[in-house]
Amino acid sequence: MENGLEWSCIFGVAIWRLWFWQNQYQFNKVSTDSLRMAQDVLIRAEEITSSNHSGLNGLTRKMEKWIGWQPPVWPWCKINSDGACKRNGGSFARGILNNSNGDWVSGFAMNIGYCSVTVAELWGVCQGLVMAWDHGIRWLLFEVDGQCIVQMLNNLEEMTNKYSPLVSSIKELIHRNWHISVNYVYREANFAADSIANYASDLPIGLHNLSSPPASVIPFLFHDMYGVAHPRIVSL
Repeated sequence: MENGLEWSCIFGVAIWRLWFWQNQYQFNKVSTDSLRMAQDVLIRAEEITSSNHSGLNGLTRKMEKWIGWQPPVWPWCKINSDGACKRNGGSFARGILNNSNGDWVSGFAMNIGYCSVTVAELWGVCQGLVMAWDHGIRWLLFEVDGQCIVQMLNNLEEMTNKYSPLVSSIKELIHRNWHISVNYVYREANFAADSIANYASDLPIGLHNLSSPPASVIPFLFHDMYGVAHPRIVSL
């Protein structure tokens, strides 16, 4: 067993996903790295195992849903941001700004140093809002793959003083004269922003604005532009 998962489940999912990625490369010329493929297999094996266990009690129904990034409707633009902590303790925030055609407008990568994943996620939101405002965006959809972050942003007045410096900056940005909608998305709709993680880990401490996408991010941007979707087991 691996992380509580049956080997038979991991093996079956691995065959399925290898076939999927082989078809992606064969027909769409889209490739991905082995680390992300391995993570993809484990994530889906965990979801299948969880779904099977929850189905035993009859309390939760599950279904497979295809998830992918969706371009915003004009005149809206969209930011996808994320924050993460690596095993060595380093923390990073990153974000991508796209227009209604799905074109890259701007992006950022931030090497924060050492902080919690919640603080890293909030830094991603704060810098994403600054980036959009500075580019003259006034109709903005903001997507993150952390439910707790979305809940916090939709209840700013109730947030604790633990995050007060960042919260104050985020409040000031959100209350400016523009239209903003903050939404939760599954990680499958946030792969492009996630893919900046390794790039950010090699950068010096601080904020780094990206006028063009790093090479490692380009395949995921093509995924988004061509509407590539990924299956996920979700609750009904």
